[in-house]
Amino acid sequence: MPNQSNILSTRRIAKNAVLLYIRTFVVLCISLYISRLVLAELGAENLGIYNVVGGIVTLMAFFQAALTKSTGRYITYDLGSGSTTEQQKRTFSACLGIHILIVIALLILGETVGLWVLHNYTVIPADRLFAADIIYQLSLLTLSMYMLAVPYSATIIAHEKMSVYAIISIADAVLKLIGIMLIPLIASDSLILYGIILTTVALMNFIFNVAYILHKMPTYKALPGWQKEISVGILKFSGWTLLGSATNTGTQQGVALLFNNFVSLIANAALGFANQVNAALGQFVNSFTTAFNPQIIKLCAAKDYDSLHKLMTMASKTSFVLAYIVALPLITNMDYILHLWLTNVPEYTKEFCQLILICTVIDATTGVYNTTITATGQIKNYQIAISISFALDLLCAYILLILHIHPALVFGSRILTRGIINMCIGLFYTHNQVFFDIRQYSKQALLPITFVIVLTTPINYYLSLHLCDTKLLLISTILDIILVATLSFMIILNSSEKNAVINLMKQKFLH
Repeated sequence: MPNQSNILSTRRIAKNAVLLYIRTFVVLCISLYISRLVLAELGAENLGIYNVVGGIVTLMAFFQAALTKSTGRYITYDLGSGSTTEQQKRTFSACLGIHILIVIALLILGETVGLWVLHNYTVIPADRLFAADIIYQLSLLTLSMYMLAVPYSATIIAHEKMSVYAIISIADAVLKLIGIMLIPLIASDSLILYGIILTTVALMNFIFNVAYILHKMPTYKALPGWQKEISVGILKFSGWTLLGSATNTGTQQGVALLFNNFVSLIANAALGFANQVNAALGQFVNSFTTAFNPQIIKLCAAKDYDSLHKLMTMASKTSFVLAYIVALPLITNMDYILHLWLTNVPEYTKEFCQLILICTVIDATTGVYNTTITATGQIKNYQIAISISFALDLLCAYILLILHIHPALVFGSRILTRGIINMCIGLFYTHNQVFFDIRQYSKQALLPITFVIVLTTPINYYLSLHLCDTKLLLISTILDIILVATLSFMIILNSSEKNAVINLMKQKFLH
């Protein structure tokens, strides 16, 4: 029988996952509408200028994701290891200090190299150079505000205050929407006004995060500082994390260049749309994996490996179900969905989108390995290994293109490299570092997941042969939701997890 602590932990994770799922859905819908409004209010030329200028700033902040991940890990690890209040304050102080140093470095780089690139390597109409310069400065300030907010938002997530995190995220999106809707009412340069709106929202986001921490979590009332051991550890950790991120981005861009050289520009357009589809589903995947991450890091810090292994298995199964239930109808109806979205669909887009969604489902299932290995802090060899697997994707693409293999099969090679090989690497390191039982996990998770895929795929294939367009979309979507949910309950969940679901349903609908 599960103890009361585990039951409460599971309920908290479930609640947080729902909150983050809703948050992602709302933010995504608002963002899509904002994109439409921005194009209408700014026009194609102004939007193009903003993308070029903003792209320079974003390029200089390539390390942001790695630093964010490191900050979250160290703050959460302190909570799980039962460290003293003073230690937690010192870690937070070190995180603040590092982020301020990085922002200062970013501003120096931006006001020297960045400006040089803007003035010498961009093509901007002479009458819009002043606006471009203003937007560039505003973009630097916007990025700085979001980076300075990272230690505060990471602390909110570490304490599993997902409702607060969701509210701040939704408020951020709503404020942008309100600001953009005000643009036609204000007599000013719309491009500069757009930049001012984004900077103002970023400042408010920073204030919201800081105000919550200072008011609700007095432990973290600390000034930025340099705690040698902690600060150096965070920077080293960020460096190895950056290796994997940089290799990932670099090899993806390399594959795009290969397709451009060996296939056509049309193939690059198809890759672009496939990446957009992947990013959209990826946001949903990240929304519910974020709910698991703090608990995984805390259990790893406490060295409660038995509970950790159970949570890892449950997280892997849950992530698969939630990703697969969205991806399966998309894969089945990709042709129709693309024609509704794009009208004129570039060649290979359908196949690329379907293949990248398969990779996304694999990533969702195995993402817990990355979180667990990250939690241990022993990431050097793991990051080197996955960087090699990313490079293999580029090598395979090159060899297959030389052999004139169909582009869809070339792109599909990433299922082996980025999917299966990465999964094996993750299992190897979780076994070595937290004694994860791969055989038991395969029996409890991978085998049931495989059964669900084997049972649902032929049904969707049959439907695609006999139905089309709207009828296929409606019937397959409804059937997939019912099938995946039912089979997951029957095959993927173990007895205790089934009982937890039944009890949760009883509480929600019978009381």
